[in-house]
Amino acid sequence: MTPEVIAKLEQVFAIDGSVEEACSYAEIGRNSFYDYLKINPDFSNRIADLRERPVLKARQTAVNKIDESYSNAMDYLKRKKKLEFGDGIDVTSGGKPIPLLDYTKPNVRNNLGNEKDTGVNQED
Repeated sequence: MTPEVIAKLEQVFAIDGSVEEACSYAEIGRNSFYDYLKINPDFSNRIADLRERPVLKARQTAVNKIDESYSNAMDYLKRKKKLEFGDGIDVTSGGKPIPLLDYTKPNVRNNLGNEKDTGVNQED
């Protein structure tokens, strides 16, 4: 492994490239790459650090652009606070649909103020 080969590997990992892509760009075989990792285990940490750079850059861009539009802000919130702002709503309870109130039935309409009402029509 020459410094030039290591530099090429690092360039690819810095853009979150795969091992296959890095080896192809550096013109080395995957076996050579893995052999190098065995004798230089710290390089694995270097690869992990390099692969985080695009994520950090994307996160920084997302936060910096959040003021530019409502859509940017909502996209960020939907990803960070899925339960509160996410598009997916779980309408199941244990894999079964949650029963909805049928307000057209008199029994349901009459029991709306009743604290004992479970929301399920007893006539059904």
